[in-house]
This record gives sequence, structure tokens and C-alpha cells, in this order.
Amino acid sequence: YLGISSKLYEYQAVGKPIICCADGQPAEYVSETHSGIVVKPGDYEALAKAILYLKEDKVIAEKFGASGRELVVNNLPIEKIGLLMMSVFKQVLEEQVT
Repeated sequence: YLGISSKLYEYQAVGKPIICCADGQPAEYVSETHSGIVVKPGDYEALAKAILYLKEDKVIAEKFGASGRELVVNNLPIEKIGLLMMSVFKQVLEEQVT
């Protein structure tokens, strides 16, 4: 899921359920990680229903949030992200020098 916004990881990291109004990889990611609800872009009625659903069903909202949080804690520790970023920076700098 390299093409998704880092915001999704941030929402997951704080344990919040996600309402994803997008197609493609972001929607697939939210669906496959069980961290929120996917709504078709532009479907404002479905968006309103999703908001009310999560507001009214705290258990489901908490499950979505916990699922996302667990995924980030287990797979994206800050140390790992730091090492990946350093690798990217190093590669970019090496390309600039040559």
C-alpha cells in the first residue's frame, strides 16, 4: 500500500475508526485492515449514515479503532519507520551526487 496517504496510519495510530471516502488502494487498505468504513466518493448520504453508525455503535467504532492501532503498533514501530526514512534519504542523496 505504498500509494496511500500517511494520514491513514496516523488515524490508526491513535486508535480512531476511519471513514474512507476514496477508491482504490485507500479503500482496499481500510477494508482489509478492518479499521473503518469505506464510502463511495461523493455519496454524501452514505457518508452521513457511516458517521451516525459509528456515533451510535461505540462497540464497532472501538473495534475499528483497536484493529487499526494494533496493526500500526505491530507493523510500523517508530524505529522501523526511521530506518526506512534514512534509507530513502540516503538513496536520494546518492542519486544527487552521481
